[in-house]
Amino acid sequence: MIKNKQALLRLIELIAFIIAFIILSTQLMNALVIKGHSSEARMYDVYEGYAQNSDVLFIGSSHAGQLVGRNLWRDYGIASYTIAGNSQPIDVTYHSIVEFLKHSDPKVIMVETALIPDDNMETPDTEYEGRIQSDAAFRYSVNYLKLASAQIKNFNLPLKTEGIQLLYKWPLMHDRYSSLTKDDFVIDTPYLVSDTLPLYSVPEEEAEIVTSEERAPISDIGRNYLDKTIKLCKEKNIQLVLFHTPYPAPETTLAQQNTISDIAAENNVPFIDFNYLVDEIGFDIHTDQARDLNHVNLSGGEKITDYLGKYLIENYGIKDHRQDPGYETWDKDLKAWQVLQLKESFEKTNNIAEWSDLFAGQLSNYMVILTLSGDYTSESDGSIQSILEKAPVPEDFYEKGGTVILYRGNILYYSGGCETYSYSHKFENAVVSIDRVASGSEDSPFEDGIYIWNENYIINSDGLNVTIYDDSLDIVVDSIGVDACPDEGKLIRNEID
Repeated sequence: MIKNKQALLRLIELIAFIIAFIILSTQLMNALVIKGHSSEARMYDVYEGYAQNSDVLFIGSSHAGQLVGRNLWRDYGIASYTIAGNSQPIDVTYHSIVEFLKHSDPKVIMVETALIPDDNMETPDTEYEGRIQSDAAFRYSVNYLKLASAQIKNFNLPLKTEGIQLLYKWPLMHDRYSSLTKDDFVIDTPYLVSDTLPLYSVPEEEAEIVTSEERAPISDIGRNYLDKTIKLCKEKNIQLVLFHTPYPAPETTLAQQNTISDIAAENNVPFIDFNYLVDEIGFDIHTDQARDLNHVNLSGGEKITDYLGKYLIENYGIKDHRQDPGYETWDKDLKAWQVLQLKESFEKTNNIAEWSDLFAGQLSNYMVILTLSGDYTSESDGSIQSILEKAPVPEDFYEKGGTVILYRGNILYYSGGCETYSYSHKFENAVVSIDRVASGSEDSPFEDGIYIWNENYIINSDGLNVTIYDDSLDIVVDSIGVDACPDEGKLIRNEID
């Protein structure tokens, strides 16, 4: 009887260990999985359910990621989702569609065609890891195994070495340990349309967008996966549209895109080649193309998206969901986009007076932390006081120093005349803390801290520090310092994520 009890206890312990191991392994894999940034396909949020109400899927290379602006939702109420990765090959695109359809039921799939002809896929590539980085976003499934098996074959990978590593995702995830951030453990990712940051640059050299009547072959692999994509959409009764974004492409690329256009026509699939539509949409290569002369910038992307919004409504009756329940995530996405635009505006501004004007218009929207540090009263030009005059801080703040926290225009905390202090406030996504502690140094007797996710945003030890934080999106919009004796009216800033 005792032996039976001992055996039962050991069995229970073994089961508990296995369960704990599975949970820990799952959490570790969840952290290591690439969540989707500007260079990877954005599959993670698909699994998390963010894309389940999508009417339109945009998919392809970074050309797709860069062109889709938030005006598709803002102006037309079209619920779209983008899966786009840098140099994302057509095999990853096809299997991403298969994966996406497990979690969402789009009415239209827009496939960007730049990488469909990809001849490099037919050449064994010892640097295959970089070319299939998007694989890491897939969860294990029969679909992933089919993708990995095909890549093992296409890259001629030895099964016992690189092949088995690919099947287990080892080369795609092992180096993630050193690059993990808090976003890998606390996930609140509202960026649906595309996680790719917009390009603001313009060309620095003369270029021209041209067209061609020539044809050139595409790779066998490209043709195979294009045919599979067409067949899949027909089987699922999903409208498929192919599109190519405008840029001064080489002659061979233009000829290959014409071949894709022929294949599309043979299968009654629309193909939109924007190289032929630059005049119709008002696309100007000098203002709408990015510096790399390969992608569109923000201005060009919005012109293309405006055209596609009208096209989708007129041809497929895509509905406006802006006031419908169940689409709140797209509103959050638009807000996040607007915050990122504001963040970009702040970061482009290095002049104190210009920054101060921009700052004054945002006080009612965010949390603002202002800390006066060190010998700030020795300022030579009144820059610090001019900023404080635009904020609803206590009248004695400049006299007493310390820290004021404003939350949407109201005072949340004021340190008053305290020599040392400490305060924390917990938001939904982060804990914000400030403090002033004795340093033990005669030259600088106190040390200040503004902490968000344990990162100190104090930049300047003698002057004013300002940090602007969006608590709903967990984004530091800007963080700057103003020195008591500023250099030519310039801000002090560190690069922030």
